[in-house]
Amino acid sequence: MDELLDELRRAFELLDPPPPALFEAARAAFAFRDPDASLAELTRDSTPAGAGLRGTSRLLTFTGENVTVELQVSSAGPVRVLTGRLTPARPATLCVRHSRGETRAQVDESGHFVTGGIPSGQVMLHFTLPDATTVVTSWSRL
Repeated sequence: MDELLDELRRAFELLDPPPPALFEAARAAFAFRDPDASLAELTRDSTPAGAGLRGTSRLLTFTGENVTVELQVSSAGPVRVLTGRLTPARPATLCVRHSRGETRAQVDESGHFVTGGIPSGQVMLHFTLPDATTVVTSWSRL
């Protein structure tokens, strides 16, 4: 059985190798990990009727232990604008991790934040709270 799996693996490597960008993305995702962070997972994803039309946006909700992140994603050409709220409300530093690196923003005392210039594709939000604890969202495609 092991021999058959080895032969299949070699065949796939020869005939349909994974693109180099896949390995780069995997390395980048691994580098961004924060094992001590509290994870807020995607629990709601709603795209209003007429999605893809000018002026529409997508609403995402991430829920974790004692934290919720509500996110509105709007398109501005090839990039996205993220408007959101961290609950319970508190100031924080936000780092949006994406294919081109990171985009930083501040979360105000009411828990609100806005950041633009986010490329489409996989993103993860990383919040650093005043007490130095961190909250991360699961990776999501925008």
